[in-house]
Amino acid sequence: MGKKGKAPSKDSAKSSPAPEGLPSGKKKTKGKREELSEDEKSKRQANRAKVTSSSSWTGKLPHTLLHEMCQRRKWNKVDYDMKKIGDKGMLAIAILSYTDPKTKEVLTIRMFDPTYNKISGEGAMAPQETTMEARHLAATVALYRISYNTNLHMMLPPNHKNLWYDLDDFRKSLMIENPHKAKKLFDVDPFKTLVEEQKQLQQKAKNAEAKDRQAEKQQTATVLTSLDLKHRKPETKRKEKTIKKPEHTSKVSFPRRAWEHAAFVDFEESLRQNIESSIRLHINWSSKMINAKDIKSPERNVLKQKLLSLNFRPPHVEEALQYKDPLSFLLFHLPEDDLPAYFHKRKEDSKNILEISALPLEIRNKIDRLTESGISREEAACALENCCMDEAEAAGKLTAAIVPHLVNAVEPFTSERESLEIWDQELESLESMYPEEVQSLKAGSCYTIDIIKEFKIKLKVYRTKNYPSTLPGIIVSTFERNYRLPNYIKQKVLQNLLQYITDSHLLGDMLVFNIYLWLQDHLKEIIENPGPLLSERELLASMKNDEKATSNWSTSNDNRSRRKNHTSNLSAQELASLKKEYSERVITSQYKTMLEARKRLPAWKKQDVIVDLVKSHDVTLITGETGSGKSTQVVQFLLDTLQRENDDFGKTKIICTQPRRISAIGLAERVSDERCVTCGNEVGYVIRGVNKTSSQTRIRFMTTGVLVRILQTDSSFLKNSILLIDEVHERSVDTDLIVVLLKNLMGKIQGLKIVLMSATVNVDVFKNFFNGLGTCHIEGRTFPIKDYFLDDILEIVDFKIRADKFRNYSGYDIDDKNEYIRPGADSKFFRTGQINYDLVCDVVNHVDQELEMKGNNGSVIVFLPGVAEINRCCSMLKEKDDLNRMVVLPLHSALTPEDQKRVFRTYSSKRKVVVSTNIAETSITISDCVATIDTGRAKTMLYNANDNTTRLAESFISKAEVSQRRGRAGRVREGVSYKLFSKRLYQEDMIAMPIPEIKRVPLESLYISVKSMGIRDVNKFLATGLDPPPMKSLERASGMLATIGLLNEYDNSLTELGRFISLMPVMDSKHGKLLIYSIIFGVTDVGILLASILSIGTMPFLNDVKVRDKVKALLQKFEFRGDLLAVTEILQQYLQLEDTSSKNKFLKEHYLSYNKVKDIMSTRTQFYSILKDVGFIPIKSQAETTRHLNRNSNNVAILKAVLTGAFYPHVARVQLPDPKYMATSVGAIEKDPEAKAIKYWIRNEEYIDRLQERKTNTKLSDDARDELPARRAFIHPSSILFSSNGSPNSEELATLEDVDEANMKKTFGSVTVAKFPFVVFNSSQVTSKLFLREITPTTTLSLLLFGGPISYEVNGSEHSPGIVLDSWLPIRTWCKNGVLIKELRTLLDQAIRDKLENPNYSGTNKNVEKPNAVLSLMERLVHVG
Repeated sequence: MGKKGKAPSKDSAKSSPAPEGLPSGKKKTKGKREELSEDEKSKRQANRAKVTSSSSWTGKLPHTLLHEMCQRRKWNKVDYDMKKIGDKGMLAIAILSYTDPKTKEVLTIRMFDPTYNKISGEGAMAPQETTMEARHLAATVALYRISYNTNLHMMLPPNHKNLWYDLDDFRKSLMIENPHKAKKLFDVDPFKTLVEEQKQLQQKAKNAEAKDRQAEKQQTATVLTSLDLKHRKPETKRKEKTIKKPEHTSKVSFPRRAWEHAAFVDFEESLRQNIESSIRLHINWSSKMINAKDIKSPERNVLKQKLLSLNFRPPHVEEALQYKDPLSFLLFHLPEDDLPAYFHKRKEDSKNILEISALPLEIRNKIDRLTESGISREEAACALENCCMDEAEAAGKLTAAIVPHLVNAVEPFTSERESLEIWDQELESLESMYPEEVQSLKAGSCYTIDIIKEFKIKLKVYRTKNYPSTLPGIIVSTFERNYRLPNYIKQKVLQNLLQYITDSHLLGDMLVFNIYLWLQDHLKEIIENPGPLLSERELLASMKNDEKATSNWSTSNDNRSRRKNHTSNLSAQELASLKKEYSERVITSQYKTMLEARKRLPAWKKQDVIVDLVKSHDVTLITGETGSGKSTQVVQFLLDTLQRENDDFGKTKIICTQPRRISAIGLAERVSDERCVTCGNEVGYVIRGVNKTSSQTRIRFMTTGVLVRILQTDSSFLKNSILLIDEVHERSVDTDLIVVLLKNLMGKIQGLKIVLMSATVNVDVFKNFFNGLGTCHIEGRTFPIKDYFLDDILEIVDFKIRADKFRNYSGYDIDDKNEYIRPGADSKFFRTGQINYDLVCDVVNHVDQELEMKGNNGSVIVFLPGVAEINRCCSMLKEKDDLNRMVVLPLHSALTPEDQKRVFRTYSSKRKVVVSTNIAETSITISDCVATIDTGRAKTMLYNANDNTTRLAESFISKAEVSQRRGRAGRVREGVSYKLFSKRLYQEDMIAMPIPEIKRVPLESLYISVKSMGIRDVNKFLATGLDPPPMKSLERASGMLATIGLLNEYDNSLTELGRFISLMPVMDSKHGKLLIYSIIFGVTDVGILLASILSIGTMPFLNDVKVRDKVKALLQKFEFRGDLLAVTEILQQYLQLEDTSSKNKFLKEHYLSYNKVKDIMSTRTQFYSILKDVGFIPIKSQAETTRHLNRNSNNVAILKAVLTGAFYPHVARVQLPDPKYMATSVGAIEKDPEAKAIKYWIRNEEYIDRLQERKTNTKLSDDARDELPARRAFIHPSSILFSSNGSPNSEELATLEDVDEANMKKTFGSVTVAKFPFVVFNSSQVTSKLFLREITPTTTLSLLLFGGPISYEVNGSEHSPGIVLDSWLPIRTWCKNGVLIKELRTLLDQAIRDKLENPNYSGTNKNVEKPNAVLSLMERLVHVG
């Protein structure tokens, strides 16, 4: 802003431009004004008119005003920096200067346009045609910046007044956004401010220089890293080198302002010590080591240089490089005082109230004496507080804590009186032997013994109350300012000493003499060579923490696999019985009738061909048109052949997969009927939560997801099996995975035959994928189907609407709004895929009349995209059915099996109209269907890898799907197909085949399923599939799984959490984490209920605009819990009711949907069944076990932490505005922040992707800096945590889905989110903004314990400000706290394995009831966090 320079010379002053009004080259005559010529006058007037944009302006011009103001303030003459802006014109900047009368220094300030934007190149000043115009505009800018608080603008020309007003508006807005910047840009005395800033900088430099001089004067101390005189290092304290960033630095760095506003977390000292002790007792350090060959890798060498640049000691760095996370290893094992200054704990890093400097002198002296053992002052103060300020007891506790797993006490305990006698006797003996070395400091409590006098090294011992049954307090130090023994050496001495005491069984007898002798023999050696921070003995001891659990895991996993996939062999008697039953059944009239019906199907003609193909090929592809009977007949052809020709009644299994449960159930029941058996015997089905099979079952229908789970545990289940994969054309993720797995299993499993079946598929794709593929095509029914497109339909039904509504269809206005218009098939409304329900009803009525005239009692299927559309259409059809001639039935996957079965029944004298999603397209067959009405729309889940969001998007279907829907109408007789889209749209806009699901959904579940099968390179494995998923999506899946803790961030292996989640057939990892965390932390029932609520994809209330405010008012009672826990509380009240009438009343009073609640309860039962099946909870619950599994069910903090762990990375940082205060009678108090001023920030996926690309490809340019780590989001108005201090704009109201205007405009006074630093959300929705749904507030500590990977900020120049969560979220804390949290996560993973490793199928689960110290500590942390 300001610059120094020399005073302007006289020549330069003369060259300054002449004041306005004098022509160039003319001089003033002293005392007399020179007359101007007429030409000069007219020229001057023209210039004035050009500057002022007015021919009548007679006042002073801006340059003159600025010149006069500078003269009054005794500033130098104004100079201008002129610049030409291309062809646009000239821009100028006024340069003000001031000469200091004492120093003769010249201060200069460039008065640039403060509104100028460098990116757009625009500002308040526009380029001018001439330099004169540009100079005056620059003068106006300068005038405003130094005189904005005056009325000077009244003296300016009109066009310059406008510039003044623009600058004034900018200054006012800047005062709100950035007051500091505004005050700096607009300053009435800028030179005074500049001088003061320079004085402050000079004073700061003087203070730093004085501090350095003072440090040099301090007495130097000799650091005893060796007892050799050559190696003793004199220094005040450890000298720190300036930290320089190496070539490859950390991938994330945040500015100081980000750290100032970052969330803060700290532990109380007692809790921190408790955490550290637990880690030392349970951690397995050997599991954290890397291969020896990797230590010398280039990456490790870069890491080594970075650690050395941070001033860690070279021997410590060499040791740390053997571990996966060297920095964490160093921070954990080094005492605080031996850490580089960069990692020291500052006052601002602690929230502990205890201020040591304010304590009494006696206590401060005790703390100073205890810190000689190598601990921090905070640790010493905490130990004293826990021991009621007893210094000796505190010293004993601190000594025992050095190696917590060693024995530190023996029974029987010595009484205090006897202890004192033993202590005095031992002291007398030592004084008699070493009179000059022993010095008693406090009778009966403490004395010292010289060990190495030359270097002032002494042994100091404290008597504990039960000594010698308990360890005394032991300190080995110099106790001298001139000599200092490093703390890590002190700690190493005590570690070895305590190990010696334990190995020699010295506890219980006089110890000090033995301690003295041991130190005489070993102290010098330890000082010369302290050895590694983690000794070999400690490393071996840590391995024992994991050996037993690892062995148990291996055994239990084998048992689980054997049990899950065990199939009992039938006895000879059972086989004979089955053969006899089959022989008797095939000759019954009922079977023969069914057989005749089967023979009429097109598939029957291909029976021999199909059987021969399966016999002669390992893989067979059977395609069949709609109605050919392939799904019901092929399995029977194969079974009949096995039974008739091979006499096989038990050896070979027939398994048929289906993409949906309704088709698996429906086909199993249909085939059972055709074979005249009860479903569950010869023919059965397996879907999630239901296994309707027996030892006699030969044909098993199952969903593709069930087969994936079977293959993932034991592929030998397929031995001697014929596996049929139906509907492969749908290309679901599970289907594609099964196809890849089966290709890899070909030739490896005895007796495995593979049959692929599809309605419409590209045969060449499968021929290229499977070598030697056998193919067969089954023709469909020959019943003709007549097609009508929208072009014909509009004319047939004479569809017309009022003109005032036609704007929605055509996109333009109509003059006569009372006129009726007939919209075209290619109008805007129909082209965009919107559905007119009046038209749908008209077509249904037309079809009904046409069929009635022909005496046709067939049914009608209407295809709609989703459940909401189905409900609306059903409601309108029922309203318009005045004569009650139709039975309108919805059909979608969310219906119960009982409701779904209604569509297969016949209704005498009434027309059956089935309104369905694409579930009726291929999965089921409604045999009496003769007409279809196709809107051409479907809802599919689309995944956006750029922002990691999944959206249920509605779009036009493919031509193949249109063909499938059409085929539903011609199964049993002639049919008709009405298509509510134009022929042009069908031919030009619809794609040929649907996009494979593997290309449009998140791949986390697929990735972890493949990983759990032992496949290391998942990307390579999936690349061999029919349609390899996009590499970017796979990389995103891998990164996401590491982020949520299911993959190890160092070697990409499955964590224990990931291993157990892969065993559970849940929808995704979110539900799996929710269920496992709920069991582990004792909120089992609530967690299962939460997972059940999430599984229905919506809230369980009535979808009625009229009751939304009432629902929100109900939930508002539990606002502190958040959306999901509030809903859970209401449903828990419902579950406590027993009789039906009370439940129905509760549903009505709380506006709950009966169907949704029913679905939730059904899913809840399934989750219990799944968890019992894998042994995570006992099958037979007992009171004690149930209590333990739900011990924290009323602990809201634990519930929020569980949701945090399940939902991460769906977390938002809550940014509160600057605090505001109001005056009261008792003083100023802080006001609650306004809801609209609170901002929410979530992870920016593009930023994370850019970092990942830089990590894998170092040649990429550093473009990540162009992206911000977080992006802004907003709480959805449907949340009970949503608060608004005003009405939203109309655009938001128009684009928000499921939110009515009344709800939006309502103001909710509570701002619960302001009390929490973070919120987690279940889903996000992009409309006019990015909205977050199903919000739950949470704490910083919960986020750190259950969130993403933690890294340390090491890019600062002076001090590490904290840790970074998942590369995007800075958290301010002491670095050692970050290490403890990281290691606690490792222990949590081990605790999950310990709790869930032994599946229990019989009764009680002892592992569940057994308390776990790590989990208890985690629960305590969550509760206090």
